[in-house]
Amino acid sequence: MKTTLFTVLCIAIRLGAVLLAVNILEQLPFWLSQSHPGSVYTLYQLLLGLFVLVLATVLWVRPGILAWWAIGKGQREILESPISADQVQHIAFSVLGMWMIISGFGGCISHLMIMLFLRERVADAATGVLPPGEWRYVCSYTLEALAGGALAVGSRGLIGLLHRLRGYPVNETVASGDSAAEARDD
Repeated sequence: MKTTLFTVLCIAIRLGAVLLAVNILEQLPFWLSQSHPGSVYTLYQLLLGLFVLVLATVLWVRPGILAWWAIGKGQREILESPISADQVQHIAFSVLGMWMIISGFGGCISHLMIMLFLRERVADAATGVLPPGEWRYVCSYTLEALAGGALAVGSRGLIGLLHRLRGYPVNETVASGDSAAEARDD
């Protein structure tokens, strides 16, 4: 596989732009629900969210500006790797799975700590019981970690499933390549 450092950085910058936009769109309702109506901070939060969304849009449309600034004169450098497209997919799914495991495990531990803190605070209240909705987050983070583990372990099977869904032929080139090599050795 041949590519340039510039192309790889443009892909990474676009991925970062998408994550940035999704993060802001996810946080914006929380910011608005926690702000007081008519407060100047509500306007600041909206302007900050709008600025970050515009920044993410610019990074998506023009990732080359930041990539060019980051690598300077190494733009023409060609990166060559003996990794096939299936191996790149396997690596990507494995990394995504590990990220989900770490994110899910960290979120689960964090929310359990918050629940312990809230339990001490709620002990003085009339019921003394945490709302059942709090366990929803623990279950969500646990499922995320389990799904990440399944993705990391089963990435080869997922790649095979994607091949079958796309209608690609079974990867017989390896088997035919081995028999051709054996025929040449005889």
